[in-house]
Amino acid sequence: MKFSIVIPSYNQGEFLERTLLSVINQGVETEIIVIDGGSTDNSVEIIKKYEDKIAYWVSEKDRGQSHALNKGFAHATGDIFGWQNSDDVYMPGAFRKVQEVFEKFPDKKIVYGNWYEIDENDNIIDKTYSAPKPRVPHFSYEGFDCYNQTMFWRRSVHEKFGQHDERLHMLMDDDMIFRFIFQEGVDSFYKINDFLASFRRTSTQKSPDDHLNETTILNEKMLAEKFGFPPENSFAGKYYRVRHRFAKLWWHLTQGGIRYTWHKFWRGYKKRGKIF
Repeated sequence: MKFSIVIPSYNQGEFLERTLLSVINQGVETEIIVIDGGSTDNSVEIIKKYEDKIAYWVSEKDRGQSHALNKGFAHATGDIFGWQNSDDVYMPGAFRKVQEVFEKFPDKKIVYGNWYEIDENDNIIDKTYSAPKPRVPHFSYEGFDCYNQTMFWRRSVHEKFGQHDERLHMLMDDDMIFRFIFQEGVDSFYKINDFLASFRRTSTQKSPDDHLNETTILNEKMLAEKFGFPPENSFAGKYYRVRHRFAKLWWHLTQGGIRYTWHKFWRGYKKRGKIF
């Protein structure tokens, strides 16, 4: 069972080597595909350092991260697909755990897990427990707290999925997960109750932790239109939003406890300015 991992990259030379090594050191058959957007730092130098471990790479100007992902997956030949950004890392042994699930449960098509957040020096600064099971979303932000860092899917899923929406410069992971849910159904997902990857927090990243930037807000509106989500202030919108919050409260409590739940809800409140 071969893994194909696409790594979109742009001026992340400070962290790229750690990302590459987190894939290389998994100890399973892996096809690494690096799509660099024409970096001006030392990224290409790092890529060339590990060129014998990389199945395909290119460094050229592109139309953004979604375009880079489409270019990368066009070269993927593996059985299991994944995508890791060039500043994030997989945890040791993650691929073997994922492989065991896919081999044991042939009806499962998407596997995911929990993840850490780390700083520039790889120190763990936070953690997130993903939901025990995905739910059909009703809002652009109503996923199940699981993103590309810790998700793997069968080749057949991606072939049906097609391509990433190049209009999205943020939230392309949300868009992918929503499409997987509607396309494959929630019973096709399987959660591994382990930490499979780490998402890096830096002062220069494009997805800030303490507020919603204008691009994120615009992309949320695009997803709402794309999937026909109800208006946030409509009766249906208020109902689904409250239902989602209580579901999230429950899985936070059962997996992380009271302190963890308070931390996550307070963090969400600071980012969005509201709980419900």
